[in-house]
Amino acid sequence: MKKILLLCLAFSGACLAQQPGWRNITANLPGFYRDTTIINGGADTIVAGISGISFIDDLHGWVSTNHPFDGDESAVLETTDGGETWTEHRAPLAGADIHMIDAQTGYLGAVNGFIYKTTNGARTWNLHGLLNSPLYDLGFPPRPAETGYAGGKNGRIGHITPQGVSPSDPGPVGNVYCIDFPSVERGYALLDYQMIIFFRDGAWNVEASYPFSSKNWLYFRNDTLGWCVGEMFLKTNVGIDWFRTDPGFVQAGAMMGVFFTDDNHGWAVGTQGQIASTSDGGNDWTMLEHNLTDAILTGVLFTSPGNGYIIGGDKTILHYSAAGGISGIPGSIFGISPNPTTGRFSVNCSQTVEVTLVLTDLYGKVLMTLLEGNLRQGKTEFDISRLPAGIYLLRIGEGGPVTVRKVIRQ
Repeated sequence: MKKILLLCLAFSGACLAQQPGWRNITANLPGFYRDTTIINGGADTIVAGISGISFIDDLHGWVSTNHPFDGDESAVLETTDGGETWTEHRAPLAGADIHMIDAQTGYLGAVNGFIYKTTNGARTWNLHGLLNSPLYDLGFPPRPAETGYAGGKNGRIGHITPQGVSPSDPGPVGNVYCIDFPSVERGYALLDYQMIIFFRDGAWNVEASYPFSSKNWLYFRNDTLGWCVGEMFLKTNVGIDWFRTDPGFVQAGAMMGVFFTDDNHGWAVGTQGQIASTSDGGNDWTMLEHNLTDAILTGVLFTSPGNGYIIGGDKTILHYSAAGGISGIPGSIFGISPNPTTGRFSVNCSQTVEVTLVLTDLYGKVLMTLLEGNLRQGKTEFDISRLPAGIYLLRIGEGGPVTVRKVIRQ
């Protein structure tokens, strides 16, 4: 009897062994324009940062890059395979943020306040309008919304439409560092002087209460449920009254980005490479111990509960997958059918192996242990009809790395 580890991805004919969780995919990036610049006669090196990220699904996305060379071009990098390979496109100026509405149409906010539009998937960019101040962030409602906002220095907020950009001054003094619109009707902006303002009924409002602290980023799941990170972790259930939550660890450096995949599960990243997670709506947080990077991490985005990305300085990009990292193993060892299933499915194995088969949700919570021991040659049937319809992960392994395959219950 042979003891082995397996993985088969539903979209691939190959079988791959994988580790679930985060991995550093910076090495997958190609050499791109201004990625590394040596100055002062070789005494100093400037490495570009990944300044913005936008994905339209788990696999197809873009990142903007920035550098300190005013007036010079930058790179926008595109992937269609979840960050395994990237294609470089040129942008007119260093990017502060990027948002793609679909595979062809999107916007790039340059650090100097110029806003560019593409209609061919980032291959070329045309000037769309001006913020009239340095630009820090773009914020759009969920797709397919075609209008959004840009935030910048001295309280400038620009309304971005397919026709152009309309700059405005909402009134409060302070730089607009972050804009988030959970819906077309409601939005939020984070300013200097600890201010959080909100957009409702076509106007920006300053009526909000929150603990005094340095704030760097906010994210809203809907019009009223949101989180803010910085030197504290904050939460609101009603959109205007914020309260402090307990991170459960000593916060060594400020957090710079936050994202939630549902009302309970979220991630936050920080200036010293910190990665924190929560499973109870942000009331308690757990710091992930890792050696992936010590770079400044500035943003986190999940495209689905089991697939996410982190970006940061030193052209850093991390990828999270519930199925994990990849290494090659022959693909003929087993199959799953039918998949999708109405409740019963079979694992067809070409030889007897000793494994553990566990079914989990997309967050890794174990729902059923299907087998511990010999998976015999031929078909072995399993019944998951007691579980509701949804997408599950079948984890197959025996010690060491596990293998994962999606199972769709209809």
